[in-house]
Amino acid sequence: PDEALAMSYIYMNKYLRFHRSSATPDPLDPSDHPSLIRQTLSLSTISIASKATESPRRLSSILLPAHALLHPPSPSTDKPTKTLTIPSPLYDTLRATLVQADLILLRVLGFQLHIPSPLEYLQRYLERAMEDIENVGEGFDEWDREAKDEYGVLSGIMEGRLGRGCRAKAVDACKNYELANLFPARAVALGIVYVVLEERGLKIELGVREWVKDVGSAKVDSEDFDEVIDILRKT
Repeated sequence: PDEALAMSYIYMNKYLRFHRSSATPDPLDPSDHPSLIRQTLSLSTISIASKATESPRRLSSILLPAHALLHPPSPSTDKPTKTLTIPSPLYDTLRATLVQADLILLRVLGFQLHIPSPLEYLQRYLERAMEDIENVGEGFDEWDREAKDEYGVLSGIMEGRLGRGCRAKAVDACKNYELANLFPARAVALGIVYVVLEERGLKIELGVREWVKDVGSAKVDSEDFDEVIDILRKT
């Protein structure tokens, strides 16, 4: 699910931030953290994020496809160069490594698994924002089916094209070190809604400052919002 994927990116960036502030020169350097090389850390963030977002996965469902991706079929035989089977000594070793990585990551996170994500605020912000868009908010009955789908009138705003665009951009935003670590999730979510509306050519009737205060319920700092949209426009 998008929520689990976004949270895994947030965990990754939290890990990077923790080690950037420590004496470790490179948190992904295998010589510094033999148990947390990039691949192992990535699997650990997915493992913990799936539990935190109530979509848990067995370790086997993470390790088997990951191993297959790291050992693609040989071009000459079209067969995997290495096959991971259960049970096997290799699987037991990889499973133990992932469990140990989970413990390390949990310590880095301070065992605080619920970290606010931009996805939590998207729907309410997008619904409020649509009320302030020129020529949107009235006369839904007169719209054709394509227009209704565009704005989520048929199946809910997050299932329309705008909602899907916001969700995709929110997941991408969680990959960004600055957005994941330096700004509140509310500011990131509001910036995402603004940029998506901007990309779709939808004009906001209110001034930007008034819009931020209105849609963000006066809970988003305007300076944070400005910096967030600058980053989003560059990514």
